[in-house]
Amino acid sequence: MLWQERYRPQTLDEVVGQDHIVPRLQYMVDELHRTGADAGIPHLLFAGPPGTGKTTCAVAFMKSAFGDDWNANWLELNASDARSINDIRGQVKDFARRGVIGTYKANGEIRPIPFNVVFLDEADNLTPDAQSSLRRIIEQFSKQTRFIISCNYPHKIIEPVRDRCAFADSRFRPIPSSQCSTALRSIISDNGLQITDPAVELIAESCKGSMRKAVNLLFSVTRVPGLANEEDVLDLTNTLTPKRRKQLLNLAVKASRAKSADDYKEAHRRIDRFVEDLAQRGMHGGEILHEFYLGVEADPNMPPKVQRAVLGSIGQALYYASVSQDDILQVKTFLRGVTL
Repeated sequence: MLWQERYRPQTLDEVVGQDHIVPRLQYMVDELHRTGADAGIPHLLFAGPPGTGKTTCAVAFMKSAFGDDWNANWLELNASDARSINDIRGQVKDFARRGVIGTYKANGEIRPIPFNVVFLDEADNLTPDAQSSLRRIIEQFSKQTRFIISCNYPHKIIEPVRDRCAFADSRFRPIPSSQCSTALRSIISDNGLQITDPAVELIAESCKGSMRKAVNLLFSVTRVPGLANEEDVLDLTNTLTPKRRKQLLNLAVKASRAKSADDYKEAHRRIDRFVEDLAQRGMHGGEILHEFYLGVEADPNMPPKVQRAVLGSIGQALYYASVSQDDILQVKTFLRGVTL
């Protein structure tokens, strides 16, 4: 089993970061256990960025509903591999039309599992013909089969399929860094890992809302003996952290306000060294500029003048970085244009 798979939440109670979706799924499970029928559980569509818990929620939903035999009637397909109309008509249709087997225990009673579940991961990779075929299969076999559809880009799912699913207009949100760091500390405690608190916070910030990425980074950082720290995290990440992004932007603002030529040159020498250090860590110019855009967008405390100075020219800088032979030079040029 992959290291990060060991720490996948087993029930809905353990899922973090999706407080707008998880309670509603839990209510469906509670109704299923209370009524003993299928409780009108609909088809589900989970949409959102990678690493935010879509597959985890689907599996946790099944485990919460049906316990140890949750996968007795479970078919999981990755639409990146099985994406054609023949795959849908073959594997999915054959499974959807079969009978339901197995039992689960709820409120002290042994009950038959009421339906099959087909989990289609990365369904936005299905061809339009395959999605049209899927729509018909959903209609035909809804009595004994439920579909859970997962995708990163919901606009690529045809409207008739979206209309048949609950949560089609909801989105799985990036995991907040506070909840991400709490989950990481639980893993650290369980495994006796040695890592500083600032390093954990840096991992939570660097993963940009992806719990999968955070767990993988924690695993990588703690693979050498000794106490892992912030420098160890920075060695393994090619990201401009919020703290370093703010430092670099402050240098650019300071340079624009320099009262003498010597102060101006010194400030930009520091900026150039800063940018070159980012390049040596593996970041290209487009990534650095994109991090600036994300930082301006996400920081509610940034003065409007600074926001205008950055956003007013960052689009042009991104374009030139994409076509230039020296993308890092474009970052330096952009920072010289941040004037207040």
